[in-house]
Formats: sequence, structure tokens, C-alpha cells
Amino acid sequence: MPAIIPKPFEVGAGKSGFSISVADTRSGQCVRIGLSEAAQKRFFGGALDPDKDALKLTLYDDQGKTHLMDVELADASDPAGFRLFGGARGSVAIKLAPWTALAPGKRPSTELAVVSERRPGGGQLKLPEWARPAARKIGQGKPLME
Repeated sequence: MPAIIPKPFEVGAGKSGFSISVADTRSGQCVRIGLSEAAQKRFFGGALDPDKDALKLTLYDDQGKTHLMDVELADASDPAGFRLFGGARGSVAIKLAPWTALAPGKRPSTELAVVSERRPGGGQLKLPEWARPAARKIGQGKPLME
């Protein structure tokens, strides 16, 4: 009979480390995207510093791509970057205004699946159904002659 070789338990194994949630604040709804310490190391090569680093996000409104969001590292001085806030156990988060109409109320934290990785510096994540922007209709936003 072959020997059984156990493996060590790894905290968060199999999880992306990215999460998304919605909070209701006095100012309105706020979308929060969080990154665990493990996700920071995996995607960006180390822990992110809220004073020096920021994140750039790219959402798509093309048919068939509305479920995707690109995440990449930016400098804190980059105007396209979103400011990071420190969290518990080395995690960081960004807070955003909703980009699509959302039903009132909170939404619990949901894990974002990883579609692809670009090391170091980012990757592509899959958005949950409620966070996907509306798809652009044919001809919308383009000149008629194109």
C-alpha cells in the first residue's frame, strides 16, 4: 500500500484575495474593492503602501467583456489611480462610487475570480453579475461612418 503524504494547510489557498462589496453611507452607496496581503504579494510582488501606491481599474462596456475588470498598479501621484486605504492583517482597499445603478442597501463581500495575471503589476478579474456595467449598444459612442 502506498504511503499517504499530507500537505501543509495554506491559509487562503484557492482564493483570489480580491473582494467586492457595497456599503450604505450617509453620503450614499460606496463600492469597496479589497485586496488581502496574499493577493498583494501574488499580483504586485509585495505589500502595497497606501502612501506610495494606487490602483488603476479598467471596466469594459463591449459586448461579451462587461464581466471583466483590469487591475494594475499605479503610483499614488497618478491621477487615474485610486487611493488605497489600509485594513486589517495587511489588507488594503479602495472605495469607489457605483458605476452602475444598484438597488439600495448593502451587499456582502464577494470574492472576485481571477481570469488572468500579469506579474508583477496586475491582472484581470471577473465581476459579479450586480457589478457589471451595461453593455454598449451597436453604434453607441461611435461615429456612424465607422
